[in-house]
Amino acid sequence: MKYDAVIIGSGPAGSSTARFAAEKGAKVLILERRAEVGAPVLCGEGVGKIIDDFNVLEGKKWIAANMDGARIFAPDGTMIKLAAEMAGDETGYVVHRDLFDKEIARGAVKKGAELMLNTVATGLVKEGNKITGVQAKHFDEDIEIEADIVVGADGVESKVGRWAGINTTLKPYDLETCAQYTLTNIECDVGYCDFYLGKNIAPGGYVWVFPKGKDVANVGIGVLASLSESGMALKLLNKFISEHPELKKGQPIRFLAGADPVGEPTETVKDNLLLVGDAARHVDPITGGGLISSVHGGKLAAETIASAVEQQKFDEETLSTYEERWKNAFGKKLKRNYVVKEILLEMEDKTLNMLADSLKDYKFEELSTLSIVKALVGKHPTLLMKLKPLLKLATT
Repeated sequence: MKYDAVIIGSGPAGSSTARFAAEKGAKVLILERRAEVGAPVLCGEGVGKIIDDFNVLEGKKWIAANMDGARIFAPDGTMIKLAAEMAGDETGYVVHRDLFDKEIARGAVKKGAELMLNTVATGLVKEGNKITGVQAKHFDEDIEIEADIVVGADGVESKVGRWAGINTTLKPYDLETCAQYTLTNIECDVGYCDFYLGKNIAPGGYVWVFPKGKDVANVGIGVLASLSESGMALKLLNKFISEHPELKKGQPIRFLAGADPVGEPTETVKDNLLLVGDAARHVDPITGGGLISSVHGGKLAAETIASAVEQQKFDEETLSTYEERWKNAFGKKLKRNYVVKEILLEMEDKTLNMLADSLKDYKFEELSTLSIVKALVGKHPTLLMKLKPLLKLATT
C-alpha cells in the first residue's frame, strides 16, 4: 500500500484535500476511523454561500434551508441585522451536515481518491527523521501504509500533529465547550440565523438558533472552557430555551455535545506532514465556524501536494508553500478575529449593548473592520482605547 498522500480524517478538510489532490493526479487515500462519513454530526450546520465557489458539492440535498442573513442580539435585546453576504462564513445555508460531508467525500472518490472506513491511525512510520507512512488498525487488522506525504485532518487537538512534533494542545482560553439540540415543534424565522450574546447567556461565547425548516432549528451554545465548569453549557442552553416561548414548546430530535477550537492557527507543516481544518485551527475565533476555511485550506494543501508529487520533492521547504498560501488567503482574517475575540471577552454586557446600539442602524453595504471601528468610536469615543488594537490591525 503506497500512496502519494495519506489523509487521516474524512471531514470537509480531509475530503477536500483528497478531492483536489486526486483531481491533479496524485494517488490519495483517506482513512476514517468511524463506520460512516459525516456521523456523528458535531456542528451548528451553518455555512456561507461562498461554498458554492469551490465546486465540491453537487445537487441540493445537503441544504436544509436558505438564509437571507443573520441577526445578532445584544444582552439587552438590541438587534443588528446583517444581509447574508455581510454575515460571514456561517450564514447563507443551514445544511444537513452528514449529507454535506458525504457529498464532499463522494466527490473525492469520484475524482480518484480511495477511502477506508473503520480505520484508526495509530501512529506514524519513520525512518530517521523522515515520515514514511502511517500505522493503522483496519477493523482488527494492523496495517502499515507507505506515504510520501501525511495529512492530519483529525480535528481538535490533532493526534497526528502531536505525533509529528507539533503542539496541538489547546488552552481552556482557546476552547469552546458546546451543546446543541435540534428542536422540532417550534416557531422560528426561516430567513435568519440568530446569535445571542451576553455573559449570563453564554460566557465567552454565544447561543445560536439556526432554522432548518418552519418548525425545526438547531439551538446551541458555545461557552469558553476557561469560564465554564462541568455541565454549564447544557444548563445555560436549557435555561435559554425555557425563557423563549417560541422554543420552550419544542421537543429535541437530536442532541450533540463537543468542543470547538477558537485559538490562533497552529504550525501546519512539519517535515512531510501537513495539518488542515480544525487540526490546523483554521476556525474563526469569534464564531467557531470553520467549514469554509476547511475547504479552502484543503484546496491549498492539495495544490501543494500535487506540486510536490510532480517535482518528487517532499521536504518541509517544498511543503511550506501551503502555509504561506493559507496565511495569505485567510490567515490575516483569523488573526484579526482572534484580537476581536480578546476584546469582546474583556467587555461587560453594558459595553456590548453600546456596541449594538451604535451598529443597529449602520449601513452595512460599507462593511469593513476599519469602517465599523470608526462608526463605533464616532458614536462612543470612550470605546477608543478598547478598540485600539483592532483599529491598528485593520490599518496594517
